[in-house]
Amino acid sequence: MEDPTPKKRRRRSRRKKKGPVTAASQYRQQPVQRRKPQAPRPEPGGPAARSVPKGQLPANFVYGINPVAVALEAGLLKTLFWDKSKQADRLQHIHAQAQSEGVEIRPLARQGWARILPGEQHQGLAGIIAEQPRSYLEEVVEQAGTDSCVLVLDRVQDPQNLGAVLRTAAATGVDAIVLPKAGGCPITPAVHKASAGMSLLLNIVEDENLARAIDFLKDHGYWVIGCESSEGEDATTFEFPEKRVIVMGNESEGMRRLTRDSCDYLVRIPMVAGVESLNISVATGVVLYLAQADLARAAWEENNGENGAEENGAEGDNGDPTGEGGGESANGNGELGDEG
Repeated sequence: MEDPTPKKRRRRSRRKKKGPVTAASQYRQQPVQRRKPQAPRPEPGGPAARSVPKGQLPANFVYGINPVAVALEAGLLKTLFWDKSKQADRLQHIHAQAQSEGVEIRPLARQGWARILPGEQHQGLAGIIAEQPRSYLEEVVEQAGTDSCVLVLDRVQDPQNLGAVLRTAAATGVDAIVLPKAGGCPITPAVHKASAGMSLLLNIVEDENLARAIDFLKDHGYWVIGCESSEGEDATTFEFPEKRVIVMGNESEGMRRLTRDSCDYLVRIPMVAGVESLNISVATGVVLYLAQADLARAAWEENNGENGAEENGAEGDNGDPTGEGGGESANGNGELGDEG
């Protein structure tokens, strides 16, 4: 007998049979991944954090206590980045002064470059400064007095050296610094830091042709003294003119030929045997201070010579400065002459 229970029908699968796997079929099977829209890149100094290499920081950026303080005092600081975890009195004073002057203040920790610059370099402070006005030799010459010094740097490469030179130039009262537009280190945030902010206060002239700039200064009464490591007169005995241009060369190659040929004099710093040269920043400081000392000594001798001549003249008119020995006369040195 047949089983009265109806048989179950097998359901046919509606799935299509898989065909051969191809690259196109694999691509179609992968889910589509839509890219999220990227946020616009913030401007330098914006609140969003981004990693900025130190070498790519904008030129109007300063970091460190001294550069920020100088920028604030000079009215150049537009934005202050401040690490509120620092409790040093000077940082608190700078923060309070910036607040009182209406400077924009932002937290330093939220800036991307804060992770790039070590804390010992930015010292808890950084800032964005206003664009500095350009300096021109024509203005420097017009405003210069009888005692004037211009420093020409022929392709200094290292920002630490350049910053140290600028700091010394500010300390010795240099009227202007002339840099080449190409071939040397430009003014960067690292230069501001190495100069302790003095680079913000100096007249810095960038010229395409240093030889032409030197000729311009010559035409306006300046004498040009180039510093060499092994040639020239002894800088310790050289008589520096009142209106002078001091030329310093590259760290390794010295002055270029055209720059060297433009010099009226060459001087060298005497050193003991076995020492070939000094660091460019040290050598520049030595020459600048030697020039200052020489001119100060010459001025002292001139003033004392005039005073001595006046005193001698007065004594010669009155005869004996002691009022004794009525017939005796004084010689040119103010001493009593021989009797008879």
